[in-house]
Formats: sequence, C-alpha cells, structure tokens
Amino acid sequence: MEGDLKELFEDLEDSRQDWKIKHSLYEILMVVFCGVSAGETSISGILAFARCKKKWLMDKANLTFPNGLPSYDTIRRMLGALDPKQFQKVMIRFMERTLNIPKGSYVSIDGKTLRGSGYKEDGIEPLHLLHAYSHECGLVIGQLECHKDKTNEIPVSKELLDLLKLKDTIITADAMMCQKDVIEKMSKNNDYVVALKGNQKTMFEEVKELFECPTDKTRKTMITKEKSRGRFEIREYTLETNIDWFQDKKDWKNLKAFIMCKNTVISKNKERTEKRYFITSLEDITKASLGIRNHWAIENNLHWSLDVIFKDDECRVLDKNASENLAIMRRIIYNRIKMLSHLDKLIDGKRYCTYDDDFRAKILFSC
Repeated sequence: MEGDLKELFEDLEDSRQDWKIKHSLYEILMVVFCGVSAGETSISGILAFARCKKKWLMDKANLTFPNGLPSYDTIRRMLGALDPKQFQKVMIRFMERTLNIPKGSYVSIDGKTLRGSGYKEDGIEPLHLLHAYSHECGLVIGQLECHKDKTNEIPVSKELLDLLKLKDTIITADAMMCQKDVIEKMSKNNDYVVALKGNQKTMFEEVKELFECPTDKTRKTMITKEKSRGRFEIREYTLETNIDWFQDKKDWKNLKAFIMCKNTVISKNKERTEKRYFITSLEDITKASLGIRNHWAIENNLHWSLDVIFKDDECRVLDKNASENLAIMRRIIYNRIKMLSHLDKLIDGKRYCTYDDDFRAKILFSC
C-alpha cells in the first residue's frame, strides 16, 4: 500500500512555495495517516504518536525525515491547505483499484454530521458529510462535504454519483434525494429505492391514497418478523406496479413501482405502527424490501462504528478542510481494517491498530 499511497498522494496539488518546503506532502500525510490509524483525533496527538514511533515510521513507511519530524504548525497548515475534494478523489481511485463491487449489490447514500467539528459560540457549524456505503463490501466508497442544513445535499449527491461511476448496483437514499434530476443520475446503469415524503407533496399524497385503496390484482406483498431483546418487529412490504395512472411517471426516470412499508413494533406490551413510502425502479419485492432494510441499517453498520470506534465526534479540529481531510483518513482506515483484518469484530481491529505495531503496519501497508 505504501507505494500505492505515494503514487496517489503525488497527484495532490501542493500549494506551498518550493523554497519554503522542508517536508514533502507525502511525508506529512503519512505521519498524519499513521497517527490517525492509531486512534489519534487531534494534531497534537498525531505529533505525539510520531515522536514515539519515529523509528517505526522510518522502518515501515520508508520515511527518512531529512529535516526532522514536521511541526504542529506544519501539519496544521498542510491539512488546512489541502483541498478535500482532491483528497476524496484519491480515496475513490484507491477504492476503485482495490475493490470490485458485486453486480446487484446495494449502495446507500446517506449523510452524517461530525459534531465535534463545530463550535456554536463562535458560529462554526459542524461538518456534514454525504457518504456512499457499499453494504455487501461493508465499506465507505466515497464521501463529499455538504452544508449542515443540507441545503446543498441535492447537488452534492449528484456530484458524488458522478465521481463514483456506479454500475449494476441498487442505490438507496432518503427522501432528500427524491428529486427528478437526482433520480436520473441514479438510474444511469443502476436501479434505485428512494424514500418518499412531504418534500414531494403531491406525489406523496397520491401514493398514500393509492395504498389506502384495497386491490389484489397487481400488488405484491412480503412480511418479515424479527424478535430481539424483548422487542418484536413486523415489517409488511407492499409493492404496486400498476402506476400508469401517475401523471408525472415519465418525468421520473425508470420509475416502475411504489412501495409501502408498514412497520409494527411491540415492546413492553405497547404497540407502535408507522407507514413509510418509497419509489423504485425495481419490480421484485424481495430486492426492493432488502434495499429499504439495508438503508435503515447504515446507522448501525457505519455511523455507529465511526462515532464509537473511530471517535468521529471527538475530533475537535475546527478548520473545515483539516476536519474533512482527517475524516477521509479515518474512513480509509475503516475500510482497510474491514478488508485486511481477519478478526471477527471491527472494534478489535481498531484496538490492534492502536497497540500492535505489526498489525498496524499490515493494515496500512499491505497490498
């Protein structure tokens, strides 16, 4: 991996003046990358790791440090000057080289806020990232920054889809992505299952009314039941393919069906029922229902892991570019542990990365 990273990092633009450069961009990024892999969430922590592990960095990462270790200010300035969009392209290219997303697999587009990256008293809003997550691979395959209020999540989602160049997958997304132009991007060489809510008011009301009218001719149904920790959950999926009545159907690329999911939860002798609605290019209820379930699971499979295991919200770096660049590194390491570790639990892999020099070297530098 060291050779691959060097080649990829060399494509990044170094905006510094040549006569001021004491440490190469690659040297600085590798120091940061290794520190983050050991669980450090601050620049001072990364520098402390580098001081303690200088010999390890020289032996395993092939760093020579002709001018000594980079200083706190050098690392801070470099992380702030580096364009996260450039760095994100590095991550996506790296994933393209090492990952083959299976045909028919599910990719979820979903946002996550890094709460520690904001400071309310100074009016600094926390960073909000839009992720692309492959469920079959269990990996983050891309991310881009968007506004905390999500006002630009729609154009950012289109940009992310363009970068990923997905093919033969099933893309899932929440109701924010339920826009004609976003659906058109998704449906290029892919299928989709997207939540439908009040932001498409007319369509939402018409679909709700559709499922209130009984019929047994064209609808497909499927029921799943799950019991866990004293909680019993029943999910009833209903898929309707007879939608030629929908006046705007032709404006929604490859729209084939509407779905209703009736979710009933019984816990402590109390019952709660909720109905949710979706649009899809699929006519297979099994595939469509799995897409819905997978999208809900991203909270546990990805967001929880990033918060609890990788301490996403504990990173207090307030500079927007620096915070996003560190987040990209954490996701690369998340992916590498899942790809290369044979341990049963992700949290164990993260612990070994922190304490075991040989394991950390394997995760960072194995091809």
